[in-house]
Formats: sequence, structure tokens, C-alpha cells
Amino acid sequence: MAGKFDEFVLKAKDIADAAGKKTNELYEISKSKYECIKLNGEIKKLYEQLGSSVYSMVKGGYDNDELVDSLTEEIDECMEQLRLINEELAQRKNERVCPACAAKNPMDNFYCAKCGTKLKREEEPVASDAEPDCDCGEDFCEPPQEPEI
Repeated sequence: MAGKFDEFVLKAKDIADAAGKKTNELYEISKSKYECIKLNGEIKKLYEQLGSSVYSMVKGGYDNDELVDSLTEEIDECMEQLRLINEELAQRKNERVCPACAAKNPMDNFYCAKCGTKLKREEEPVASDAEPDCDCGEDFCEPPQEPEI
């Protein structure tokens, strides 16, 4: 009887561990999505400031390149942060983000389903017990050098 109870307790612990991991994963995904929402709001606010500034400059007949450059730089920084978070989210969902249109695609796609851009694939890891390409007996050896003429 004690053996079955111990087995039950171990299974319950395994289930609780799995539930804890899944909960943590969902928490991290939610946190990343919240960061995306905040960044999108910040980008929208910066676009509005940029548009308002440019409009004021055109109406007033003056230029303020430093202001335009500063706002543009802030927008670019936010866009890069957003891109990184979206890549992280896609990776957690076993997807990859298209570099051209930012659409999410399954990892096994070679081309983007939305725009057709070729998707960069991660290199397959090389097994450490791979057969050497030559008969020198070394695991890793230099390819033969071409003789100098």
C-alpha cells in the first residue's frame, strides 16, 4: 500500500512541477506581450510628437533637425526593442518572424507565408561524434593547403 501511495505522491509532484513550469512560461509570455503594448503606445506617442513638430516647423517656416533626429532615433530604438520582444515571443511559440514583413511563421517554413521572403534557418548542430573527412585520425583537421607555385 505504501508503494502505491509513494508512486501517487511522485506523480503528483511531477504534475505540480509541470504546471509550475507552464504557469511560469505563460507569465513570461504575458509580460512580454505587455511590454509590446507599452512600446506600441510609446511609438504612437513619438509619431504624434514627430508629426506635430514637423507641422509646427512647416507652418512657422523654421527647421529643427536636432528635434526631428532625436524623435526619429527614439522611434528606431523602440522599434528595435519591439522587434526583439516579438522574436522572443515567436521563439517561445516555436515560430520565426519574417525579416521583411514581421509575419510569424512556423519554424519549419522555408519561406514566409505572407510575403514569400526566404526565411533564415538556424544551422543544424554538428554531432561531436561525426566521422572525420580524412584518414589522419584527428576529429578536426585542417583542409589540405593548395601548393604554392
